[in-house]
Amino acid sequence: MKKIAMRAPLLLANVAVTAVGAWGLLRVILGLPANMPYAVDMFLRMTLEISGNDALANPDDMEMLSLLLYLCVSVTVAGSAVLACNLAFYRYIVKRRGGQ
Repeated sequence: MKKIAMRAPLLLANVAVTAVGAWGLLRVILGLPANMPYAVDMFLRMTLEISGNDALANPDDMEMLSLLLYLCVSVTVAGSAVLACNLAFYRYIVKRRGGQ
């Protein structure tokens, strides 16, 4: 029980750091002065066509769908960075303790 109680704050901290990192990355992406790239537009249209939701291919919905796509990419990048830091920290701790 003690082991679970000690891992819960660590898990919560990892989720918080990932969320804050993803939000910051999303703010950087949305702050760029550019239109939606052609590749993103075509990817969203292809996804809508495959899923059968062609009605969502209007400009207002495409903007929100691209925002969700950018959010998913930001969460993936931030989560990968947090995972890499966790693995590096774990390896450092194991090496420091002498490989126990």
